[in-house]
Amino acid sequence: MNKKIKRRIIAIALATILTIAIISSAFGISQLLLKKNTSPQGLQAVAQDYGTITLDCHYSETSHALAVNQTTHYINHSTQILFDVKFHLYANAFQANAQHPAVAPSEVERAYPNGFDAGYAKVTTPHTTLNGSDNTVVTVPIKNGLKPGEALDIDLQYTIKLANVKHRLGYTEHTVNLGNFYAIPVVYDNGWQTYPYSYNGDPFYNEPYNFDVTITAPEGYLIATSGTPVGKNHYQGYLLRDFAIVLSRDFKTLARNVGDTTVTYYYLNDEIPDVSLYTACNALAYFSNTFYDYPYATLNVVQTDFLQGGMEYGALVYIALDVTDQLQYQNVIVHEIAHQWWYGLVGNNQTRTAWIDEGLAEYSTAVFFETHPQYGLTLEGIANQNKASIKMFEDIMDEYNVSYTRAMYGDLISYKMPTEYTINTYARGMLLFYEISEMIGYKNLNQALAKFASENCYKFATSYRLTHALEDNLGYDLVNFMNNYLAGKQNNVL
Repeated sequence: MNKKIKRRIIAIALATILTIAIISSAFGISQLLLKKNTSPQGLQAVAQDYGTITLDCHYSETSHALAVNQTTHYINHSTQILFDVKFHLYANAFQANAQHPAVAPSEVERAYPNGFDAGYAKVTTPHTTLNGSDNTVVTVPIKNGLKPGEALDIDLQYTIKLANVKHRLGYTEHTVNLGNFYAIPVVYDNGWQTYPYSYNGDPFYNEPYNFDVTITAPEGYLIATSGTPVGKNHYQGYLLRDFAIVLSRDFKTLARNVGDTTVTYYYLNDEIPDVSLYTACNALAYFSNTFYDYPYATLNVVQTDFLQGGMEYGALVYIALDVTDQLQYQNVIVHEIAHQWWYGLVGNNQTRTAWIDEGLAEYSTAVFFETHPQYGLTLEGIANQNKASIKMFEDIMDEYNVSYTRAMYGDLISYKMPTEYTINTYARGMLLFYEISEMIGYKNLNQALAKFASENCYKFATSYRLTHALEDNLGYDLVNFMNNYLAGKQNNVL
């Protein structure tokens, strides 16, 4: 059977099953939220204690360049006097001959379908310096120092030349992806936490900021952003760990409200867009009810040209155009929305503890499917798939005598290949939480995670903090279990 016809039949079958589920539901999705305590006014009140990033962006279609004027209201939350402030400017990871390139060598051909094309950033602000690996760090001197608790407005001007690449940041035939495009303040935690870019995982460690963003684009572009529209091409967002934008002339949209949140699906070629929007709304409602109220007024789900399956940003997620299996497509939607809680509301250092947000997002996705039987997936079934993936990976590595690690706490650049990273953060990460749920029941684990989310919202989760919080909340001796698991001794604890 022709593959395209087969995919179409599967799409129709899945659409029929889920449409029946929608119709048979006693309540509309907007009524699925059991609680909604976080008002926009309450969010803005909390946001006053955080910095603000103001961006004025101009996109040129002819040069594929983005000119940015940025003002960062930076608050010194450290206990030290700061004599400089550092920013990550990740566009330089896309330059030619980068020491830490954005794309793995094995994926270059797929990422650059028209051949390699370099991207870079040019900073024109006086008295700033570019340093760090591949000049991805901008250092701004503070002449008289910035005392703890003091705030300062820092202006930066720069132009980003976008690469023709299917990545977080780049342009393709269908879309312009502006993820991680602006100068992101580096976290100060016993010193500036500057990390090189990595093609393994998401090399980010971001504090929440408030955003005020305007973007000018040529006529005909539809704009999806992390913010809420407050004027023509003007968007605001509060307490977001990052702000992303996607432009396209080809977008079609569907929208639906879930409580006080408008979920908008921007799509290019989805044959069952109603089902994808339904899945996104169901995921938002389920995770809000289970873990913590989703606090933002919008959630934008964006189908775009992207190398991987999906990517999470504050109040916006990428879903890759290349994902053609319909059930897998729905899985990606749920996983990326789960990241609104694990990485978004509860942050972590994704460079050093990627297993936290990826493991929790994978576990949360599996529990979503366990509680939504219309998709035909179960928590146990997904766990078994992960076990099979680990075994297959290790069998292949052993057959070819290639060394690998089972440890889950390595830096992103310590993994020799993307598959090794994926196995240790996604597969083993999900199984860690699955094994805990097998001891105590997934509902009890969900309650413990809900308490953890409430206590750590807009903060950072660490391995220590998460381990001890779960042990305290569940009343089980989990420290040794988790320490052994993270050290790669999974066989000793399963």
